[in-house]
Amino acid sequence: MDNKDIEKLKGICGKVAESCMGMRVRRAARVVANHYDKHLKPTGLKGTQFTLLNTIFMNPAATIGQLSDILGLDRTTLNRNLKPLEGKGLIRSGSGKDPRTRTLQMTKEGTKLLQSALPLWLEAQTGVMEIVDNRIKRLMDDLGELEKLGNLSQPGQAGIEN
Repeated sequence: MDNKDIEKLKGICGKVAESCMGMRVRRAARVVANHYDKHLKPTGLKGTQFTLLNTIFMNPAATIGQLSDILGLDRTTLNRNLKPLEGKGLIRSGSGKDPRTRTLQMTKEGTKLLQSALPLWLEAQTGVMEIVDNRIKRLMDDLGELEKLGNLSQPGQAGIEN
């Protein structure tokens, strides 16, 4: 590659670095996740764990498959994230109607911890909301639209050749 080609490539890569939505969304997600983690630290929970507890509380006796769908996580990742919560006695698993399915329920300890974490979550949420202010509705709508990209990446979906 000669210097002219390298300079052209640097120009293109510079534009990618300035405009890549994937990078910007991941960076913003890390910053926001760290913000929630910092606020929830006194409870010993990470933001992801708080979200899991909240989702399990709101969906009693949900199966792993149902929680996976609700959270947009693959089952392997979900199971890996559930292990510490189960190990701390915050949730328990059991069999569903179909013995091949695993359901999750909050324990009393999990419910108490979730309740004590809610005010800290609210502080973190308020900080985020103050930054996005009146743009929150549009941001939430836009993020919802971006989540639809996941549906397009599945084999057999419109716009994707198999």
